[in-house]
Amino acid sequence: MLEKQRTIKTEARISGIGLHTGCSSNLIFKPAPEDHGIVFRRTDLEDSVDIPATIDFVDSISRGTILSNKGIKIHTVEHVLAAISGLNIDNILVELDAEEPPVMDGSSIDFVNLLKENIIEQDKPRQYFEIKEIISFKDEEKGIELIGIPAEKFQVTYMVDYQNPALGTQFSSLYDLEEEFIKDYAPTRTFCFLTEVEQLKDAGLIKGGSLDNSVVILDRELSPEERKKVEDKLGMGKGVIPETKGILGSVQMRFRNEPVRHKVLDLIGDLTLLGKPVKAHFLCARGGHGSHIELVKMLKKAADKHEIINKFKRSPNEDFVFDVTDIMNLLPHRFPMLLVDRLLEMTPNQRAVGLKNVSINEDFFNGHFPGKPVMPGVLIIEAMGQTGGLLLMNSVDDPKKKVVYFTGLDNIKFRRTVIPGDQLIMHLEMTRPLSRGICRMKGIAYVDGQKCAEAEMTAMVIDKDGDK
Repeated sequence: MLEKQRTIKTEARISGIGLHTGCSSNLIFKPAPEDHGIVFRRTDLEDSVDIPATIDFVDSISRGTILSNKGIKIHTVEHVLAAISGLNIDNILVELDAEEPPVMDGSSIDFVNLLKENIIEQDKPRQYFEIKEIISFKDEEKGIELIGIPAEKFQVTYMVDYQNPALGTQFSSLYDLEEEFIKDYAPTRTFCFLTEVEQLKDAGLIKGGSLDNSVVILDRELSPEERKKVEDKLGMGKGVIPETKGILGSVQMRFRNEPVRHKVLDLIGDLTLLGKPVKAHFLCARGGHGSHIELVKMLKKAADKHEIINKFKRSPNEDFVFDVTDIMNLLPHRFPMLLVDRLLEMTPNQRAVGLKNVSINEDFFNGHFPGKPVMPGVLIIEAMGQTGGLLLMNSVDDPKKKVVYFTGLDNIKFRRTVIPGDQLIMHLEMTRPLSRGICRMKGIAYVDGQKCAEAEMTAMVIDKDGDK
């Protein structure tokens, strides 16, 4: 497994037409420094716009993966990304003078051939995300299932089963990216069924599509009249469409199972949007760009959590996220106002679950109330707020220099008392992500599974010296 980051030695150029837009497209690969990542740059605009190839910049997945930034888009980036990622290149600038990279022959092989002898190692180590637990995405209605399981390196097992005799059920397994990618996956071309081609044409897409850059498969019987209409509609000559089943034109499959291998290629490209190489074995059934992107989103959440835990966690115990010592490294609160003992769960920028053990030794029980100790409701809200603060602190740079102030509380309700011996479990959910230093959260506190308090909170993050 490669341990150093990599880029390219010198710039490399390639030209062609975009698959969907049909635009003339010139692409330049350029070297980039360590920790730069993969970034696209539109140079055909008055002011060039950079679009990082990460999940945060995915605009849509309409017949391909589309990135955007500041309203500027780049269509169908997956084959370029697959070439970069398949060659284990970490840092590269991809300049484009159009809104779509050239489709070339519908695979990644032209990009791979342009780059493979032009790679150099850099000094900094490569940062992997190694999944620790099973991550899965399912769409029961469409029969899609994508699962990532822990593994020592990147591997893929992919299966598709089309209700079409020209393809049937296919599967492919990639065990070693360095050994297999260039030879067995980079040359695989994009494919679609004839019905899809008609729909795409009607939608104003595949303006640059042809039988030179895609494999088109007949998926239904055509009467002589229908055949003539389709030939005219798609601008195909007589005899291009097979009589009963098979591939249009004289195109030959490069592999017996080329379609499913191309699915692996697309997955490699889409997984690049995680922003770092991943160690996992992916088991995929009937996936596509949409499900790939959903999987990347799940991986991103897990990777963010992993990064935060590595940064702040000191306890070796894996049954919880942070112990009280870790919490004290993040929150400024101290006795008697530190009201979270553990962080049990955390999904960065989304939700957190905190725990507070309520002891008779709590200072506030001396006066609330003598002879009948009850935890003050305001302190239950404060405990929820501190849990939310932990979630929020993981959304900012250098959290040790920040402090959270709550600026608003709404819809506060108390359902039952909290007394000594109770264990307070606090669920906090981000309802409006942090923007310009302000966010909103909803908190619910439970004891023994019973709701005891809830509130909606508005919070502000500022520097400890008082600046936002």
